[in-house]
Amino acid sequence: MGLNLLFLGVLLLPWASALLVALFPRPVFSISLSAVFSIAAFYFCNTAPLDFKIAYPWFNLGGQQLNLSFWANASAQLVLGLVAIVSICVQLFSKSYLKDDPSIGRYYLYLHLFVGSMTLLLLTDSILIFYAAWELVGACSYLLISFWHQKTAAIQAAKKAFLINRLGDIALLFGLIALGLHFNTWQFSAMHGIAPTLIGIAIITGGIAKSAQFPLMSWLPDAMEGPTPASALIHAATMVAAGVFVGVRVFDITGPDTHLFMGIIGAISFLAGAVFAIFQNDIKKTLAYSTISQLGLMWMGMGSDASLFHLLTHGIFKAGLFLAAGAVIHTVHSQSLNDMGGLRKKAPVAALAYLIFGAGLMGLPLTGGFFSKENIAGFLYENGQFELLGVLGLGMILTSFYISRQFYLIFMGPVKEGISTKEFALPIGLLIIASLFIWISWNPLEMHGFAFLMMYHAPSFWLYISTATWVIGIIGAYLTRNWIPAENYQFLAGFWPSLFRLIRWKSRSAQVFETRFIDRFVNGIAALQVIIAHLSAWFDRYIVDGLLVGGSASLSAGTGRILSRWQSAKVQSYWAMIIVTFALFLLYALFYS
Repeated sequence: MGLNLLFLGVLLLPWASALLVALFPRPVFSISLSAVFSIAAFYFCNTAPLDFKIAYPWFNLGGQQLNLSFWANASAQLVLGLVAIVSICVQLFSKSYLKDDPSIGRYYLYLHLFVGSMTLLLLTDSILIFYAAWELVGACSYLLISFWHQKTAAIQAAKKAFLINRLGDIALLFGLIALGLHFNTWQFSAMHGIAPTLIGIAIITGGIAKSAQFPLMSWLPDAMEGPTPASALIHAATMVAAGVFVGVRVFDITGPDTHLFMGIIGAISFLAGAVFAIFQNDIKKTLAYSTISQLGLMWMGMGSDASLFHLLTHGIFKAGLFLAAGAVIHTVHSQSLNDMGGLRKKAPVAALAYLIFGAGLMGLPLTGGFFSKENIAGFLYENGQFELLGVLGLGMILTSFYISRQFYLIFMGPVKEGISTKEFALPIGLLIIASLFIWISWNPLEMHGFAFLMMYHAPSFWLYISTATWVIGIIGAYLTRNWIPAENYQFLAGFWPSLFRLIRWKSRSAQVFETRFIDRFVNGIAALQVIIAHLSAWFDRYIVDGLLVGGSASLSAGTGRILSRWQSAKVQSYWAMIIVTFALFLLYALFYS
């Protein structure tokens, strides 16, 4: 099979799969198609060059040829591999998790559309197609968040995600257009040089909204109203990964001010997300804020292979955490930590998975998370960004604290009620293997190189700092092991309800204005037109047709009748008319002479 044909297969297979699943909504059929896509994607990444490009003619605009251009560079291939492994695991998990849902066919359709949109976004080189794929990713996220649309909370969460992301999407649209005009090209790979700071910030604002970074971060915890496997896909490989990927795409063509902006937003989000993760009593909302925090870490290291590497490792262990959380929820039929405890006996697979994936989140040795976090620390140290290095250390303490405490509250302590299940072992087991160190380096404490990624080496003292963060976090979790927050605290909790109320008020006001003013005005104009039409018809019938046209016709007819008597061709009539005329003339002469 030619490489170009293989590329087209990878690009188009999810869309074809979505069509087939819509026609034949069977989970096994959908999983089989997803497996084919994953295999094709991995094979393409292993055989394609690290700067693969291909283009097809599209159309002419103003004398300029626009192409369907694609660019599978190293970063795109890496994230494509992440999408491939997470998507197949999510599909496998969903078969059991949603087996009793009557709309499971629609759910699998959304998954394939989601993967197709993300694949298109990763592989395109065209600004126009990139933005279209960007919007498709957001649309699929909306559909999955509101999948259980009979729940008011799901609809509200989807609306919130839609509204907040619109802010970023508008900024991204203007930024991409300005970027194309500045470089006089609509292809990312053809852009060379540095774009103005304002353009860079506009584009990054789109990425901030998509990856739920400060201050546009509150939509992601609410997105947990969707099915848990869908949350794994959103948080690991699609929606939020798209936000980081746009930063990767434009990093080399943006300036230092834009990079500083990325680092500041990332640092704030890294700490804020970790703090809010502590104050949640919902298992999924804790993981949602954890995602916000870890994505902030990627923004801190943006521009380096270390950030991209952490995107990969985080995608694996965060997908695993969500699937393990789904197994827990399936066991106790609740998302609240108040209903959990001692589940290591009821859900041993989920307990083992949570332990390993949580270790990856903390960055413990023997996990891929250890390498990626140490790699980011090395990047920050080598570039003299010691403030961000300090933020990393503090954030690691908070991360160790909230994930260790959550593990205790779920799996340790007294045993709660629940139904034991092992049906989720296969997809979770695949992610466990992918999250361990052995596929990265046989040395669990040091990595000399990995594929096409550049490695950064942290200073020797950083390992002591990392160890201290793990110990402090675990001790803090043990000391507060019985504390469960009373509610799920949110970032700017009062602002978004106020915004929704404002939008509803504006909608009602617009409706009142439209019905009481605009509609009445339009109806009045219509009534006036009817009256004018009736008056015009009366005037036409009685004045124009009746008086003017009809009157002149009658006058002509009468005159014709009178004059016709003068032309009777009878001599006696003519003599009589002469006599009468002469008599009248004599009378006139008599009276006026």
